[in-house]
Amino acid sequence: MKKFIISFFILSLSIQVKAEVTYLEILKDPTDLRLNLQYAKEQEALGEFKNVIATLERLTALYPSNIDLKLYLLSIAVKTDSTEKVLRLIEEIRQSDEITEDVKTRVAQVFDDINKKRIDDEKAIARQKARQVVEEEEKKRSQIASKESNWTFYQDIGWKVALHSNVGNVSSSKTQHSAGSIVTMSGIEGDNIETINTLTGAIYQINNTSNISLSVGTSSSEQNRGTADENDTNTFSSTYSKFFEKNSLSASYSFTDTNTRRAADTYANNLSLNNTFSLNENHRFNGGLTLGTNKGNQNSANSTRRTQNTWKQGYTVGYDLLMGEGAQHKLSLKYTYSDTHAIANHNALDDHTYSVSYTENTPWGNFTYTYSESDKDYDTRDSFVSSTITRRDDSATHTVSMNGSLGQIVRSMPSIKLPDFITNQLNSLSYNMSWSETENEGSLLQHNYNKETFNFGLTKRIYY
Repeated sequence: MKKFIISFFILSLSIQVKAEVTYLEILKDPTDLRLNLQYAKEQEALGEFKNVIATLERLTALYPSNIDLKLYLLSIAVKTDSTEKVLRLIEEIRQSDEITEDVKTRVAQVFDDINKKRIDDEKAIARQKARQVVEEEEKKRSQIASKESNWTFYQDIGWKVALHSNVGNVSSSKTQHSAGSIVTMSGIEGDNIETINTLTGAIYQINNTSNISLSVGTSSSEQNRGTADENDTNTFSSTYSKFFEKNSLSASYSFTDTNTRRAADTYANNLSLNNTFSLNENHRFNGGLTLGTNKGNQNSANSTRRTQNTWKQGYTVGYDLLMGEGAQHKLSLKYTYSDTHAIANHNALDDHTYSVSYTENTPWGNFTYTYSESDKDYDTRDSFVSSTITRRDDSATHTVSMNGSLGQIVRSMPSIKLPDFITNQLNSLSYNMSWSETENEGSLLQHNYNKETFNFGLTKRIYY
């Protein structure tokens, strides 16, 4: 056993001495090609690639026309990801006339692989830099947001004009039922109504997924020919919104005080609960519940107004199909049912409304076409109108609308160049225009009519 250990020690020592001698021999005779290549092979086997590259670079400098040396150095450079060295060697090898077409093809493949890797590396670096910039901006924004108030306040100032072909809903036959008889029906048809309004709103951001919005507003309407639609209106509304991963929930309350100048004032209260469920990015389902009351201010000039007081409940279900990049197109289906009760039963009714709409996001704004049908069945006859006919109305309405901001219109026309200040102001100046046509068929003559309406409005929003 002792002899075996001594023999093993002597063998190990002899190997180390041999390696050291080989290195010393290189130092003594650096131009010996065979000796240097042997040393390079030994160092490659040991994984000492720096020594291999140094030796081969010295040999290629001594023997610049030796293509085999350059190919050997190229293989080592590829292993060590020395991109610049590889590209230099490839260029030298490709310029040589002493290599075969097969070698040229393999070198060209190495060149393509290196270029692809370099491009991928540059893309990765660019993506990393972009990610760092975004993260820094998000960090700055979150820091600023943490210092800012959770409240956002705004002011809306608006103007709207409505052009009516039959503002008074005069029947097509110009007749009506009254006290059991058929009599002439008169009234104003073509007319226009202008409305100015202002609204003050506030939004409180509770957290990243919920907020509360409040608003109070007032409006005043003037009619050109008639007077029935002239009124002053005050409104209040509040909404709580909560956003989940798949659901968007909102609860709203609104109060409206309508002071019709030549009729009784009315007060309306409405409460609604709505939810939107997003199955995925293309399919959404909507549902909602509503409760409401409508009461009139009965007085000596309006002695029967109380009989028109109503309270109602109802629900809505719908489906949205979103198509195209960024939900550019939307197809919506909706059904709404409301059950209205009244002090006088001839004012109570069931209303079924079906609608389908298509919306497209264009460079100028949102274009929408809607078709709806409504079936209204009243509970009992109004004996003052007809003792034999119970009122029933079936209506069909086509509506085409366009809404957006004036800033969108300007941006859609590259030939128009405006100062940034003006462009920013136009971004918060929104427009809304629509045209609708309604055909109403009723069991009573006075409710058989057609009408068209065109609306155009502008609203300026100011944040403060």
